[in-house]
Amino acid sequence: MTKVLFVISNLTPQGPINQLYYLCKYLDKDKIIPFIVTTSQTSYTNSLHSKFKDLGIRVFDLELSKLQSLLFAHKEIQQIIDENNISIIQSFGFRSDIISSKLKNVYKITTVRNTLLFNWKMVWGTLLGSIFGNINLYFIKKFDSVIACSVSVHNYLKTINLNSVVIINSIDKENISVKPDSKTINEKRKFLNLPVDEAINITISSKLKGKNIEFLINAFQERELSKKYLVIAGFVEPELLQKYQKLQNTIFIGKVNNLKDYLHVADYFISASLHEGMPNAVLEAMAVGTPVLLSDIPSHIEIFNTTNCEIGKIFKNNDCDDFYKSYEKLINTDYNKLSLNCIETIKNHFNAKEMAFQYEKFYLSKTIRSA
Repeated sequence: MTKVLFVISNLTPQGPINQLYYLCKYLDKDKIIPFIVTTSQTSYTNSLHSKFKDLGIRVFDLELSKLQSLLFAHKEIQQIIDENNISIIQSFGFRSDIISSKLKNVYKITTVRNTLLFNWKMVWGTLLGSIFGNINLYFIKKFDSVIACSVSVHNYLKTINLNSVVIINSIDKENISVKPDSKTINEKRKFLNLPVDEAINITISSKLKGKNIEFLINAFQERELSKKYLVIAGFVEPELLQKYQKLQNTIFIGKVNNLKDYLHVADYFISASLHEGMPNAVLEAMAVGTPVLLSDIPSHIEIFNTTNCEIGKIFKNNDCDDFYKSYEKLINTDYNKLSLNCIETIKNHFNAKEMAFQYEKFYLSKTIRSA
């Protein structure tokens, strides 16, 4: 029996936490016993603690501040490792990488979910981003193994001389559902206070820069797109919100707990992201049969190249003319076929059960000590 401890700041819902939940759900508990330690969970109102505990996962909450966790968490985690005979730890995130790099007598794994140095520069600017990025890289190199969440991330890591193993982010089969009929969609739209019998496109924003939301907002003020709606879910910078909130065809819904409902009733999912690892939002949209229009970054192209059927269109990023042409091609393609192709792509190529099996094989091959 191999025991694996996941080290993470908190269990507040977000892409990496969802991936961890899928992983814990589908690991063979006769072979792998997962544990979780959160270093800085301060609020449990919106956390996924109960969902993990329902899976029988033991969760240790250290409840340390960010600074305290950097200084002291490794000692408490080492004690958890020693008392529970943990064989492997897996780190989730920058602070967790720093903390986990100090641990002893375990096989240490971290997962990279973005284009590391580029991502830091996007968030903090060229100078600070380069400093933080190289600090992050320094600690990542202390791990025994690095998992890349996509082939595109793996290829990027090779350019900075970092070896990795690819295990692709995936979606739980329970999130898969076909598009309802138009009557049901319109009823759901009324409930969600969205326009009925109108073309609705949805995108996801976040506090992480690089989602390129302003490009999409402006694109939807041009040509025929000005007659279609753009729904923006998630965090939007206050400056952008103030600048564009009066636009008639742009709807800001903020962070919602029922994102799946919005994805389900939208006609298309659109992303103009400048960088992604393996975008959860795109996979979640496809899982409910919503075709996609995506920027030409490596991870988006990877999704298209993974499947042998059409799931939407790719456009040249930051090119409004190409975006418009690609959108026109998209809306003139058989919608039902696109929708079903999206679902089949998730089933066949982004299946969380298969992802868990790949992690399971990896853990078993790297075990240092067993219970």
